[in-house]
Amino acid sequence: MSREYIEKSSETALNGVFSFAKFVAETEFLADMMCIEFQEQYHRAWFEMELVNSLALADWEQDGSPREWDKIWNERYKEEAKETLGEFLEVVKKWPS
Repeated sequence: MSREYIEKSSETALNGVFSFAKFVAETEFLADMMCIEFQEQYHRAWFEMELVNSLALADWEQDGSPREWDKIWNERYKEEAKETLGEFLEVVKKWPS
């Protein structure tokens, strides 16, 4: 997978808790073949997204895993997810060629 794939996938990552969870899961190990310095930056930024993801999924489960959870996602997590996603994408822009 490439930087372009990550950037394209990120366009729908904030659509809801499951979109964000999918994006976070798909991007976890993508930098493992890169230089150590880039890996460290990538994984640090990725981990910030994972923290938001974990909290959101835990709350969703605690709420009984409802089908409709968009309102809560938007109120509690979307803004922080957007912030961590932006920071992650800044690192991705440095993707080694």
